Parts: sequence; structure tokens; C-alpha cells
Amino acid sequence: MTTMINPKSAASARLGSAERLFRQPVSPSLVHRVDETDVFVTDLRVTGYDMFEVSGRLPGSHSFYGPRRHGLHDPLAVLETIREAILVVGHVAYDIPREFKFITHDKQFEFDLDALVATDDQPVDLTIALTSLDIRRRGRRVASMRTHVECFRDGKLVGTASYRWSCVSAAAYKKLRGEYATAEPAAPADLVPVAPELVGRTDEVDVTLAERSDGPGYEMRVDPKHPVIYDHVMDHVPGNAIAEVARQVAMLTTGDPDALTVGGDFLFSHYIEFDTPCLVNAEVIGSTTGGTTGVRFVIEQNDRHAVDGILELVLS
Repeated sequence: MTTMINPKSAASARLGSAERLFRQPVSPSLVHRVDETDVFVTDLRVTGYDMFEVSGRLPGSHSFYGPRRHGLHDPLAVLETIREAILVVGHVAYDIPREFKFITHDKQFEFDLDALVATDDQPVDLTIALTSLDIRRRGRRVASMRTHVECFRDGKLVGTASYRWSCVSAAAYKKLRGEYATAEPAAPADLVPVAPELVGRTDEVDVTLAERSDGPGYEMRVDPKHPVIYDHVMDHVPGNAIAEVARQVAMLTTGDPDALTVGGDFLFSHYIEFDTPCLVNAEVIGSTTGGTTGVRFVIEQNDRHAVDGILELVLS
């Protein structure tokens, strides 16, 4: 197939002249990580006009996205791989400087669990096809877009996703965040995590919720010692923590710690800060003919919704 390079991106033109840009390992800083064991993407190439292909690899075992349940790789590991793929495309194909901040506004995703079957402790190679849509620019620089994603394993569709995101310079981000620009995570001393076995975990460090003593629902729990979620200094609760919060509250709401996440729809309205309580509530909203159960969740802070969403689960 003849490659069509986006004429608006000089970096894309350079990519089109080479068979591959990356071969493993990708620098952790390129995907906003510190530990190379948390980097799940490998190489990148252009496949068409604003169309790209990133190779990814789900680890056979991982401290956070594992151990596997029901002989399957963790669907949220696929979500993390997609996040990293979007960053690679943004930084390399669209020349977004590494010091720029990415802001996710909404995301939707769904997975086919049959395509996530694990074999012993072997890693799984993925092919991730990304298409950039609704691109908006600030001057010559990309300011925002929606990225449509399809993930394949051995030619079989693993899942799809759609992310709407924007990016801002370090100076603009500092102005946007104001006094919170230099915030750092701190664990509230009085928050006791729910029992790990209730949320499909074995270690308290991976538990993101605590029981409330003054009302229904749960309170978000931040542990700055977590080696994956808080692997570097950050000024707000990150997206991978929010995904895990949603999964854990869905497990608690359905009473099923073995529930499997097969889809989701998240709307991000406000940053989640470290200095005030963040409340998490959820309710079951019904089942589908396909056998999934929907759970609607709300993450609320300072009397306003920070994140609203729905998770689709397959119950055990």
C-alpha cells in the first residue's frame, strides 16, 4: 500500500521515509513513565493520512496489571498501552514537545475478552492502529484532536477506543493549574482501605478506595508510594488511577471481585486534587442481552462532578 503522509506534519514525513521509527525499548519519558517495565509500546510507523500503527506488548506478568484473572490479560493493561500509543504518536508524528501536558476530556473503549486469553506467563504482541480526527491547531502546533484506536492480536480485534484530548505548553499548564501546579500526592492518614480481596487485589497498596464513615459510597484513596500509579511527581490524580477507582467501585457495587471490565465511557470535567476528600459513588444500571452488567459511577470533589462514567462488566 502506498503511504500517504500528512503534509501538515514534517515529523510524519520523516516517519514515512523509514520502515520503522522505534524498536523496543521506547524511552519511558516518551510515554510519561519512569520505569522501563511499565512501557508497553515498541515501534511506530505511518500507514496513511493521519493514520499510524504502533506495536505493543502486554507483559506476561506485571506488579499492577496482573496477576491475570480467569486466565486473561488485564483489559486495563490494554487501556494503558493505548494511552502510551497516543503519546508516542503525539510527540513524534505531530512534534508535540515532551514538556507539553496532555489533557484527556473523554474516552470510550470496549474489549473482546476472548482475544485476551493468556498462555502461561508469555507476553502478548499487539498491533495498534490509530487514526487522528478533528485535529485543531493553535498556530502551527496541534492543540487537540480525537484519536480512534483499534487493537489487534494475531489479526483478531482485541478492542477499540476513542480518546478526545488536548495539549498545552508548560507555561499555559502552570497558568491553568494555578496554585495546584506544584501539588504532590500525600496519603491521608485516617483513610483505611477496603479489604483487597473485595476489589480483586492482594495488596493494600493497590486499593484505591476507603469506606466512608459519614455517608454512602467510598472515598478515593491516594497512596504516593504506589510504584506504578505515582511513579513520578504529578500534581493531580492521573487517568490510570481513575480507571482503577472505577473498576474497584464497580466490583464493590456488584459484589463481584472477579468481575471483568469489557467496556467503558468516561467524561472528565475537573482535575482531581490531593488536598480535599474525593467521593466515589456507583449504581448498577442494568444488564444487556450480551450478558454484560452496566455500572454508572460518579467521582465528586468540592461539590462538583470531576468524572462521570459507565463501566460494562462481565460478572463471574
